[in-house]
Amino acid sequence: MNKTILIGLIAGITGLAIGYKVPKDKNVGYVMISGRITNPEQAEKYFARVNDVVVKGCGAKTLTVDYKTDIREGYDGPFTVLAQFPSKKAAQDCYEGDYQNIIPLRKDAIDMNFRIVEKKIQFFNQ
Repeated sequence: MNKTILIGLIAGITGLAIGYKVPKDKNVGYVMISGRITNPEQAEKYFARVNDVVVKGCGAKTLTVDYKTDIREGYDGPFTVLAQFPSKKAAQDCYEGDYQNIIPLRKDAIDMNFRIVEKKIQFFNQ
């Protein structure tokens, strides 16, 4: 087999394999929370509702929950959450929707920063 054809076949198969692994929705949304739990008993009630409203209701995927975050710089507390949504808009809609009903559970339980960000996957050829 010609060396050029062989290299072309390898490149084509590699391209297909990489293309298969690339997420179809390149612009996923994330919720980043950092703070301090001030009332553990009340926080547990909030966490139970978050699972129903955010994970089950809004389709979020919890990537990490860390109660003892290693803080090297800054002023946030040792509590950190990172959750992924299908898009930034999905995270915003969730926050503005049913999540509003559980905010009162959180108010006297957790002092936190709540951020919604978007991850845009960039490729070298874009």
